[in-house]
Amino acid sequence: MSFIDVVNHLDATRVVAIITRRQDGSPTATPIWAVVIDGEPYVRSAYGEKAWWCRHVMAGREVEFAMADGAIAERDKDAALTLPRERVALEAIPADDPINDRIDTALWDKYADEPSSVEETITPRARACTFRVVAP
Repeated sequence: MSFIDVVNHLDATRVVAIITRRQDGSPTATPIWAVVIDGEPYVRSAYGEKAWWCRHVMAGREVEFAMADGAIAERDKDAALTLPRERVALEAIPADDPINDRIDTALWDKYADEPSSVEETITPRARACTFRVVAP
Protein backbone atom coordinates (compact mmCIF):
# COMPACT_ATOMS: atom_id res chain seq x y z
CA MET A 1 0.00 0.00 0.00
CA SER A 2 0.99 3.60 -0.41
CA PHE A 3 0.55 6.63 1.80
CA ILE A 4 -2.33 7.79 -0.44
CA ASP A 5 -4.11 4.56 0.55
CA VAL A 6 -3.72 5.60 4.18
CA VAL A 7 -5.09 9.08 3.42
CA ASN A 8 -8.08 7.62 1.56
CA HIS A 9 -8.73 5.17 4.38
CA LEU A 10 -8.65 7.89 7.04
CA ASP A 11 -10.99 10.01 4.94
CA ALA A 12 -13.51 7.26 4.19
CA THR A 13 -13.53 5.38 7.50
CA ARG A 14 -15.64 6.65 10.36
CA VAL A 15 -13.57 5.14 13.18
CA VAL A 16 -9.92 4.32 12.65
CA ALA A 17 -7.69 2.22 14.86
CA ILE A 18 -4.40 3.85 15.70
CA ILE A 19 -1.73 1.39 16.77
CA THR A 20 0.93 2.72 19.13
CA ARG A 21 3.57 1.06 21.27
CA ARG A 22 3.69 0.82 25.03
CA GLN A 23 6.97 1.47 26.82
CA ASP A 24 7.77 -2.26 26.65
CA GLY A 25 7.29 -2.18 22.85
CA SER A 26 4.02 -4.11 22.77
CA PRO A 27 1.39 -2.74 20.38
CA THR A 28 -1.97 -1.42 21.49
CA ALA A 29 -4.96 -0.29 19.44
CA THR A 30 -7.17 2.71 20.13
CA PRO A 31 -10.28 3.72 18.18
CA ILE A 32 -10.12 7.39 17.18
CA TRP A 33 -11.50 9.78 14.59
CA ALA A 34 -9.63 11.23 11.63
CA VAL A 35 -10.38 13.97 9.12
CA VAL A 36 -8.76 14.94 5.85
CA ILE A 37 -8.45 18.57 4.76
CA ASP A 38 -7.06 19.43 1.32
CA GLY A 39 -5.50 15.98 1.11
CA GLU A 40 -3.84 16.23 4.55
CA PRO A 41 -5.06 13.82 7.26
CA TYR A 42 -5.33 14.87 10.90
CA VAL A 43 -6.05 13.11 14.17
CA ARG A 44 -6.79 14.56 17.57
CA SER A 45 -7.23 13.21 21.07
CA ALA A 46 -10.49 14.27 22.70
CA TYR A 47 -8.74 13.63 26.03
CA GLY A 48 -5.68 15.68 25.17
CA GLU A 49 -2.39 14.57 26.62
CA LYS A 50 -4.20 12.30 29.11
CA ALA A 51 -4.82 9.80 26.30
CA TRP A 52 -2.10 7.19 26.38
CA TRP A 53 -1.98 6.96 22.56
CA CYS A 54 -1.16 10.67 22.54
CA ARG A 55 1.53 10.17 25.17
CA HIS A 56 2.98 7.29 23.12
CA VAL A 57 3.15 9.54 20.04
CA MET A 58 4.71 12.39 21.99
CA ALA A 59 7.33 9.94 23.31
CA GLY A 60 8.33 9.26 19.70
CA ARG A 61 7.08 5.69 19.52
CA GLU A 62 6.05 3.90 16.32
CA VAL A 63 2.57 4.67 14.93
CA GLU A 64 0.43 2.65 12.54
CA PHE A 65 -3.17 2.62 11.37
CA ALA A 66 -5.21 -0.53 10.93
CA MET A 67 -6.31 -0.57 7.31
CA ALA A 68 -9.84 -1.82 8.00
CA ASP A 69 -12.80 -0.59 10.01
CA GLY A 70 -11.24 0.67 13.22
CA ALA A 71 -14.53 0.32 15.10
CA ILE A 72 -13.38 -3.20 15.87
CA ALA A 73 -11.00 -1.60 18.39
CA GLU A 74 -14.03 -0.30 20.29
CA ARG A 75 -15.11 -3.90 20.90
CA ASP A 76 -11.88 -5.87 20.81
CA LYS A 77 -8.50 -4.14 20.87
CA ASP A 78 -6.65 -7.42 20.37
CA ALA A 79 -8.66 -8.19 17.22
CA ALA A 80 -7.73 -4.75 15.86
CA LEU A 81 -4.07 -5.73 16.17
CA THR A 82 -4.61 -8.60 13.72
CA LEU A 83 -5.77 -6.26 10.94
CA PRO A 84 -3.39 -5.23 8.14
CA ARG A 85 -1.71 -1.98 9.08
CA GLU A 86 0.44 0.77 7.66
CA ARG A 87 3.14 2.71 9.44
CA VAL A 88 2.86 6.51 9.50
CA ALA A 89 4.44 9.44 11.26
CA LEU A 90 2.59 12.12 13.19
CA GLU A 91 3.59 15.79 13.36
CA ALA A 92 2.26 17.82 16.27
CA ILE A 93 0.15 20.84 15.36
CA PRO A 94 0.34 23.78 17.79
CA ALA A 95 -2.97 24.52 19.50
CA ASP A 96 -2.99 28.06 18.07
CA ASP A 97 -2.34 26.96 14.47
CA PRO A 98 -5.18 28.22 12.23
CA ILE A 99 -5.64 24.72 10.75
CA ASN A 100 -7.31 23.77 14.03
CA ASP A 101 -10.36 25.84 13.10
CA ARG A 102 -10.65 23.89 9.86
CA ILE A 103 -10.18 20.61 11.73
CA ASP A 104 -13.00 21.61 14.09
CA THR A 105 -15.26 22.26 11.09
CA ALA A 106 -14.26 18.98 9.43
CA LEU A 107 -15.04 17.10 12.65
CA TRP A 108 -18.50 18.68 12.76
CA ASP A 109 -19.06 17.79 9.10
CA LYS A 110 -17.97 14.16 9.44
CA TYR A 111 -19.40 13.37 12.87
CA ALA A 112 -22.42 15.69 13.15
CA ASP A 113 -24.59 12.83 14.37
CA GLU A 114 -22.49 12.68 17.58
CA PRO A 115 -22.55 16.31 18.77
CA SER A 116 -21.51 15.66 22.38
CA SER A 117 -18.47 13.72 21.19
CA VAL A 118 -17.55 16.42 18.68
CA GLU A 119 -17.77 18.99 21.49
CA GLU A 120 -15.10 16.98 23.35
CA THR A 121 -12.80 17.01 20.31
CA ILE A 122 -12.83 20.78 19.84
CA THR A 123 -11.87 21.85 23.37
CA PRO A 124 -8.56 23.61 24.05
CA ARG A 125 -7.35 20.39 25.74
CA ALA A 126 -8.08 18.38 22.59
CA ARG A 127 -6.67 21.00 20.23
CA ALA A 128 -3.39 20.75 22.16
CA CYS A 129 -3.13 17.11 21.06
CA THR A 130 -3.64 17.46 17.30
CA PHE A 131 -1.42 15.77 14.75
CA ARG A 132 -0.94 15.79 10.98
CA VAL A 133 -0.50 12.29 9.61
CA VAL A 134 2.48 12.08 7.25
CA ALA A 135 4.41 9.40 5.40
CA PRO A 136 7.05 7.74 7.60
